[in-house]
Amino acid sequence: MHHQIIEFKNIYGIDSIEFTDNNFFTSKKRVLEFCKLIENENFTWWAEGRIDTLNNYSEQELNLLSKSGCKMIFWGAETGDDEMLKKINKGGTVSGNSIKEFVVKAKNAGIIPELSFVLGMPDNDEKNVWKQINSDIKFIKQIKKINKSAEIIIYIYSPIPTTENELSDELIKSGFKFPSNIEDWLNPAWENFDLRKNPLTPWLNSKMINRVKNFETVLNARYPSISDFKIKGFKKFIFQLFAFCRYALNFYSFPYELRFLQKIWKYRKPETEGFYAE
Repeated sequence: MHHQIIEFKNIYGIDSIEFTDNNFFTSKKRVLEFCKLIENENFTWWAEGRIDTLNNYSEQELNLLSKSGCKMIFWGAETGDDEMLKKINKGGTVSGNSIKEFVVKAKNAGIIPELSFVLGMPDNDEKNVWKQINSDIKFIKQIKKINKSAEIIIYIYSPIPTTENELSDELIKSGFKFPSNIEDWLNPAWENFDLRKNPLTPWLNSKMINRVKNFETVLNARYPSISDFKIKGFKKFIFQLFAFCRYALNFYSFPYELRFLQKIWKYRKPETEGFYAE
């Protein structure tokens, strides 16, 4: 792999690379050897991993990753609730504390942690759905307090046909059904569903969805993504100024002024723009 990267560098002049395999960090020996080989090649790189795998790396080893050019590591945090993590089968060693632990280690090593969260998990009790949404909003704010550089991606829960965990029973009880033929999957509504942005799930109402989307708007204004390399200086200052009170007071409703700014300045989200780091 090292020789191929150097070859591409010499032929095409590339200076960065993304590894989109979430098993990239599984073999620590291979990863550390790779880091030593490219440490002096002036490369930047990004990769995906699992939190239980990443926490097996010591701070010294993470420092080696950083020295070799690793700028960002992505993983699906999903939620900060330990019970919910068990239900979605994220692995016995994954917990809210383990997520926070790596966020701290990444900060110390100078690596940007990029976390995706899924809000609006299925439950027949509306109070439990609200509890999960508000709990994860609080957890996300804790992550940003620990490490302001942490990139946060927010999705609304969308089940997949192969879902096989404790949430499957909740899906059945709610009366949720997937399309029965290919033509229905091509419907624009189901396309948006697949992107986890416009759910058709019966346990979520419009107030819940608005709560998630409004928080995302405020969060992105308070902490603009590094993926949007155009939001700097004056623009970044205005974003953060307008969002400061909303974020501090947990007031996320009707963030029209922030959406206006994001629209006219064409704010770029990390999940659509991909990796960028200076």
